[in-house]
Amino acid sequence: MNISIYGGTGILGSYYRNIFPTLLVPRGQMEPRSDEVLYLISTTDNFSYRDNPLLDVDTNLMALMKRLDRCREHKIKTFNFISSHFVYGPNHRKPTESAVCEPNGFYSVTNRAAEKLMLEYCDTFGIKWRILRIGNVYGGPDSGSNKRNALHFLINKLRIGAEVMVAREVSRDFMHIFDVCGAINRICTDGDYNTVYNVGTGIETRLLDCVYKAKQILKSDSEIYLTETPIDYPQAVRFSLDCTRLHELGFKPSISLDEGLQDLCLSQRLCT
Repeated sequence: MNISIYGGTGILGSYYRNIFPTLLVPRGQMEPRSDEVLYLISTTDNFSYRDNPLLDVDTNLMALMKRLDRCREHKIKTFNFISSHFVYGPNHRKPTESAVCEPNGFYSVTNRAAEKLMLEYCDTFGIKWRILRIGNVYGGPDSGSNKRNALHFLINKLRIGAEVMVAREVSRDFMHIFDVCGAINRICTDGDYNTVYNVGTGIETRLLDCVYKAKQILKSDSEIYLTETPIDYPQAVRFSLDCTRLHELGFKPSISLDEGLQDLCLSQRLCT
C-alpha cells in the first residue's frame, strides 16, 4: 500500500516510517503523493496556548482543512486521521469508541473539533475515512519534556538521582511506540472505513508503578514522593481504552510493559 504521510517528521511519524514504507509529504507541502493518506500533523500538549493561544487552532484545524482540500482536489480514496485519547475528556475510565467526548484543554478540544471537521468534510465529498485515537505512547526517541511524555521525563530524573514527584492515583493505557505503529498499519490496511479505532493495550497501569519499576531497573538512588491529584485536574485520573475493535482485526501488542520499560531504561534497542 502506497500511503502519503503528513507529519512524518515527528516522533511517531518518524518511527512509523522506519518500519513501514510510506511516501513522506514534505513539511509545508499540501498535495498528497498517493490516494491513501495518513495524517499526523498536530500539536502535542495542552500547554502551548499559554505562549500562543492560536497555535492549537492553526495547527490542528487550519492546517488540516487546507490539506483536506488539496486531498480532495487530488481525488484521494482514504484519509486516516491520527487523534488522541484525550478527546474523551475526564468523565471516562475505559471508553469505547462510541463514548460521548467532552474534552478539556486547547489541545484536546481542537483535536476533537478536527475529528468532526475531517469526518464532515470527507462525508460531504465522498472520501472514506478512519479516526485512530492513540493512548499513552512510550518508547522511541526521548523528548525529555514533561509536557510531551511524563514517563520519559520521570525516568530521566531517575537516571540522575533527582527527586521524583508522582501523582499517587494517575493511571494510563501505556503502549510501546513499536506496537502503536503496528496497530496504525493494521488499521490502515484492514480496518473498516468510516470507523473510529482506539489504539492501546486495554490495560490500566498506574504511572507510579511504572516509576517504581524503572527505579528498580536503573538501580536509582532517587527519592520518590507521592502527590495527590489536584481537584481541578483536567483529564481522567484513572484511564485505559477499550480496544475490542482493534483486537477484532487480529492485532495484539507484542511488547509487554515490563519489556518496554527495561528497554527504555537500559538497552534502548527499540527506541529508534
